[in-house]
Amino acid sequence: MKITRKDFLKSSLILGGGFFLQGSRLNSIAKILQDDSNFKIIRGNVGIYFGGGGTIGWYANEDGVAVIDTQFPKDAEIFHNDLKKKTQRKIDLLFNTHHHRDHTSGNYYFKDFVDTIIAQENCPKLQKERNMEKGKEELVVVANKTFKEKMTFELGKQKINAYHYYNAHTGGDAIYHLENENVVHLGDLVFNGFYPAIDIDAGASLTGWADYLNKVLSQFSEDTIFIYGHGSTANESFGGKEPLKLMSDYVIKLRDFAEKEFKAGKTKEEFMENTSIPGVTGRVEKWQGALKRNLEVGYMFAARS
Repeated sequence: MKITRKDFLKSSLILGGGFFLQGSRLNSIAKILQDDSNFKIIRGNVGIYFGGGGTIGWYANEDGVAVIDTQFPKDAEIFHNDLKKKTQRKIDLLFNTHHHRDHTSGNYYFKDFVDTIIAQENCPKLQKERNMEKGKEELVVVANKTFKEKMTFELGKQKINAYHYYNAHTGGDAIYHLENENVVHLGDLVFNGFYPAIDIDAGASLTGWADYLNKVLSQFSEDTIFIYGHGSTANESFGGKEPLKLMSDYVIKLRDFAEKEFKAGKTKEEFMENTSIPGVTGRVEKWQGALKRNLEVGYMFAARS
């Protein structure tokens, strides 16, 4: 019997994701998965928006409103219109997981609707270094409040904990834990089913990426819902721990393969001719050339070590 991606996600959420739910909570998960909308609640007062960039996370309650990542200005406006159908409150806090344009360009739209933007301290530096174009500097809106390793924000009874552990996808990746709902936004630490972008020029680290995910896996419970930076649908942009394990396994397999071939004397061009990575299955290219770029970056890391 052929298993659809939706069936697979459902089983991952319930079994592989570690929820082990029964009764009403199991029915609640099933209801979420039947909802194919791009703006949706995933638990309690926390939801996601799936659009033209990295997954947006949101929290809306009488205590306050928070948004995590902003995609692009047009997507940000569409998302905001959906959010306003749930609450007329002003957005209290806006968080960025890292500097990439598909996660921060919408900051320009939100600058008129929020006073406080938060990010890991390297994120605004990288935005200015890598996202600014001459004559369009005003389009890059950066955080006005930063943290190095950890910071906690309170919205009434809700606590949002910000963490940064290691260089990973970039040199400024942050995750955000909404305590009451036990939901964690991972940013681009997880590309669910895709070959990832690895920003070597912005401080990425394959070893650090795996260490970061392993830290998260040990830190949070089996009940935690994780928001992934990229999935092929809204329903594949959140879930349990299994995609974290697969992502950690992938970056280590890429690292080890590149190091082995580099030591064997393969050139970068020869290494990039590979059409697969040993032991890696189930990943697809979200953009053409993604695998070759991963191989190239893996080789570049190996040459540096």
